Amino acid sequence: MHKNKLTNLKEDLKKNQIEIMLYPSKCDGCENEGVAACLKACETHMARKYGSKYKGARINIKKKAGKFFPIICHNCEEAPCVDACMPGARYKDLESGWTVTNYKKCVGCWMCVMSCPFGAIERIGEGHFASKCDGCIDEANPKCVEACKKGALKRTGIKNYSYERRLMVAKKIYGPYIKSVTEK
Repeated sequence: MHKNKLTNLKEDLKKNQIEIMLYPSKCDGCENEGVAACLKACETHMARKYGSKYKGARINIKKKAGKFFPIICHNCEEAPCVDACMPGARYKDLESGWTVTNYKKCVGCWMCVMSCPFGAIERIGEGHFASKCDGCIDEANPKCVEACKKGALKRTGIKNYSYERRLMVAKKIYGPYIKSVTEK
């Protein structure tokens, strides 16, 4: 019988298939700490990377009906924000596969904000630009992922994420005796 092989991070990196995946059921918004660790880590990293003019986190957390939902760029293959960006500030980085922003070109027209179907692009009126997550493509691991102690954010390949999500659902339905490939 042929078994499906899960990919590893190095294989996925070679194929530009690494994303920051969300596990919203694990997010508690760091409510007891006062500020979400992912937001703080992202904001600190962005201030170091771009300076004070482009301050602010590139991730957001919304709360609805007592549940927290991390809002982050879904890195669309056919990114509407890239198509909507008239000055060409948003583009696909061919090496990483991520949709990134040249903030020096951003004129604050907010077309990308309006075109994003996930609400992952924020209008920064003070600096007059629109910010979004770039996946920390210049880092070994995204700062939001490093900071998230609950495991609500994870850097992984799409195939592995899909498998993990299906396994989580199977465990809810069939109980804890379902084992993952990595569990022995």
